[in-house]
Formats: sequence, structure tokens, C-alpha cells
Amino acid sequence: MDFMYSIVVPHYNSEQGLKRLLNSIPTRPDIQIIVVDDNSSEALDSQRLAEQYKDHHLEFLTNNTGTKGAGSARNVGLKQLRSRYTLFADADDLFCSGAFELLDTVLSGDDISYFSPTSRCDVTGELSDRHHIYANLVRDFLNTGDEDIRYHFSVPWSKVFRTEFIQDHGLYFDQVIASNDVMFSLVSGRKAASISVHPQEIYCVTRGKGTLTVNFKPAVVRSRYEVELNRIDYIASFALPTDSTSLYKMVKNFRKVMSLRDFMQVVGLLFQGKISVVPKRTYYYLKNPMALFDRFIKRKQSLSSQKYQA
Repeated sequence: MDFMYSIVVPHYNSEQGLKRLLNSIPTRPDIQIIVVDDNSSEALDSQRLAEQYKDHHLEFLTNNTGTKGAGSARNVGLKQLRSRYTLFADADDLFCSGAFELLDTVLSGDDISYFSPTSRCDVTGELSDRHHIYANLVRDFLNTGDEDIRYHFSVPWSKVFRTEFIQDHGLYFDQVIASNDVMFSLVSGRKAASISVHPQEIYCVTRGKGTLTVNFKPAVVRSRYEVELNRIDYIASFALPTDSTSLYKMVKNFRKVMSLRDFMQVVGLLFQGKISVVPKRTYYYLKNPMALFDRFIKRKQSLSSQKYQA
């Protein structure tokens, strides 16, 4: 192996964000940084960046698969891994200070190592809420050993993968316009023979104007819907010890793109026992009304906030 760490970065029209990300990565000869441009409409000046960051080991590639999207770009990067460990980063995010020094001390060869992320709003600079679900999964594992983290930590960042684990299992990202990382995360979580979970923060995810996570265009929502169906089937096929989703959440999240036929298909999943009527968490809140009140007080604001709309 030529490197200790490989970092795969899909890029699209975010050169300033990419610079911020690169600035957060230490200058070390054992870190391979693979930037895969997804055919940006604003040309990425890779030659100038390579000169500017000449002390980093930077490799610039182009997504020439014929299929646009971060999933396709990440798959291009996967073919170039030459390291013991692999990390994924988005071009508009950044690593926390001291992240790689921490990794040097805590990694011990597990197939996947999970870390608690943090997040911030690029519009205001304030702490965001985008990391909460994943930080909660880390907390629950550390407190109770709850292995839902394997099946619901649906993003590739804030994790470290053993590179041979990715290669031995032929793991890859879906070539879809949204939620390309959901099945990669679910399949890898199931197949990992060993995992470790750490409370420290190594990665900061950002939320800005036009971020895909706040994009509710029909094609994007439809992509998420189809990936969610695949996720439900996968959980059922392998009888994974976790909840998939509920009829309530499916209708709430995807009603704008669901036809009558789609609705009947989702109802069928309910009768097949693949989903529940309402989220299992609902029963907890019914027994603990103060917890429900607290959730309403702290409910996520950012998805509907105008400040994030492009």
C-alpha cells in the first residue's frame, strides 16, 4: 500500500469549497486525495490547484462514465485506492482540526469505524442540525450497544473504511441523482465483520443554498423514493435486526411523487410486514409526552428555511 489514507472527493462547481476542504487536510505523504470532477459547468482548474497544493498528494480525475452524479464520481475514485483506509468527503465540507492525528491513534483495522460528526450553516456560520441523526446513532451505540448505526448511518462521511473491505466485497455507489450513498452504507454496514464507534468529531458537514438535501424537485424526490424501496427490500431480504420505515413516513416524505399505484405498492409493503403503520418511535413518545414536547421544541427548521433555498 502506498498510503495510509485515501480520501475520495466528488466535485461539481464548488472550487472554493474544495479549497476549504483541502485546507482542512494535513500535508502528509501518506494521504492520497482523489478529486473526481463530475463534469462541472464551471471548469475546475486542476493544474493550478495541483500547484497551489503541491505538498498534498492530489489526483484529479473526471467522471467519464456517461452517468452524472456523486455516486458515479465516487465509483471512479474507488478504482484508484492505494491505501490501508478510505474516507469520503464532499467538496463543500471539511475535516475537523486534528482529525487525522486522532485517526492515527484510534484506528485498529476494523472494517468500518464510525465517528460523531458535526455540522454548520454556510449561510450564517451557525451550528446546523444536519449531523444530529448520525450523532445520535453514535451516542446510542456507545450507551447501549444499539447496532442501528450499521443500518441507518446512511452517509459515507464521518466514517473510515478499511480499503480491502471495500475491494473484497465489491462495494459501490448507486448511479442515481439522489441518495446514491444509502445502499452503499446499508450494504457495507451489514457486511462489516467488525466495527468500532467513537464519540470524537472528525468531519463537519455543511448546509448551504441549493444543497441536495434541501432539494425537493420531483426528479430528486422520486430518486429518493426508489432508493427507499430498495432499502426496505434489502432490510427484509436479510432479516436485518432493525426497523425499516413506516407507511406514515413514506406518504409524508414522498406523497408529491407517488401515484395511486405507488401508494398501493407501499400499502402492500405494510401487509408484507416490511414496514410499520407509524414509526416505532411513536409508541415511545406516547409513553413519554415530555420527550415529544422536547422534540417539537427542537424540531428541524433547516429543511424548509428560505435561507437554504437556491
